[in-house]
Amino acid sequence: MNDGIVNVGVIGTGMIGSLHAGILSGRINGARVVAVMDLDGDRAAAAAANCGGARVFADAGALIEAADVDAVLIASPDAFHAKGALACIAAGKPVLCEKPMATTRADAERILRAEIAAGRRLVQVGFMREYDRAHRALLDLLRSGDIGRALRFRGIHMNPYRSSHATVATVIVNSLIHDIHSARFMMGAEITEAFVRWVPAIPKDARSARYAIIHISFDSGAIGTLEWSGDSGYGYEVEVEITGENGAAGTTGVHSPILRQGGTRSQAITPDWPDRFFDAYVDELAAWTGSVLAGQATGPSAWDGYMSLVVAEACIKSTESGQPEPVAGMERPAMYLPRGA
Repeated sequence: MNDGIVNVGVIGTGMIGSLHAGILSGRINGARVVAVMDLDGDRAAAAAANCGGARVFADAGALIEAADVDAVLIASPDAFHAKGALACIAAGKPVLCEKPMATTRADAERILRAEIAAGRRLVQVGFMREYDRAHRALLDLLRSGDIGRALRFRGIHMNPYRSSHATVATVIVNSLIHDIHSARFMMGAEITEAFVRWVPAIPKDARSARYAIIHISFDSGAIGTLEWSGDSGYGYEVEVEITGENGAAGTTGVHSPILRQGGTRSQAITPDWPDRFFDAYVDELAAWTGSVLAGQATGPSAWDGYMSLVVAEACIKSTESGQPEPVAGMERPAMYLPRGA
C-alpha cells in the first residue's frame, strides 16, 4: 500500500464476486485487484482478465498469504465464509466478507473471538444496505427526530424468481439476513424476539419457502416485521418504512420515471439486485478500501455479522417450535461499542 493503492485478492468469482472485482478494478481509485481464486478455473481466468491480468490462485489460503495481497474480499459460497475470514484474521489482513459472515452462530462467534484476540478490527461484513443512499437518507431523517421515537419497523424484500432448493432456514441465513441487519442498523437497537411464519414453495415440502414474514421485537420497546418473497412475479424490490411517535417515513423500492401513456400510469420495477444496489456496492467498496488505507475499520463489523446470525438462529428455532423465540447473544465486547460509550 506504499503507493496509496490497496492490492486486493478476490476469493470467489461468481456473480457477486465478479461484480465486486469489476467495481474495484474500474471504479475505485484506491484499489487494484491483483489476485483471484475460484474452484472453477475458467471463471477465475475470465475474472482475472477483466481485472487487467490478476494472478489466478487455485487455493484460497495461498491467496490470503500472498505477500502482494494487502486485503481480501470473500465472495465464495456461504459455507466457506467463516474459514476464509478466520484465515484473514490469522494473517493480519483486512477482509470484506460477503454476508452471511458464517452459516452458524457458533462459527460467527469463533470469528468474533479471533478478532478480539487479534486486538483490532479486520472484518467488514457485506451488508451493503448501510451504503444505499435511500436507506441513509431515511436514517438521517430518523436521527433528526422529525418523527419522534421509532415505534415500528417494516422491511419488504421481494425477489423476482423462485429457487426450487430454498428451505426456510436457507432463506433466513442467506437472504433475510440482510433484512435482519437492516432492522438493527436502522433502528439502532437489538432484536430480542423473533417469530416466523411462511408459505411453502412446494406444498408437499413443509420446509420449503416461497413467502415468509418475521415478527420481531427490539430492546428499545419497538416492534417490527420483515417480509420476504422468493418469487414476486414482477421484479426486485426492497423497501423500509419506520413509524414514529410523530409520523412515518420510508424509502421507495422503485426509482424509475413515472410513465403516463395509453390510459395508464406506470413505473418499471428493477429486474434484480445488481441493478437496485449497484451504487451501494460502489460506495461500500470505496469506503472499505479507504478504511484499509487509513488503517481504521469502519462499516458493518464482525459484531454485526455475529448478532445477525444470533437472530437467524432464533428465527430457525421459531420455524421448528411454531412459537416466538428469544434472541440472546453474548454481551457486546468493548471493541465494538460506539466511541464514547
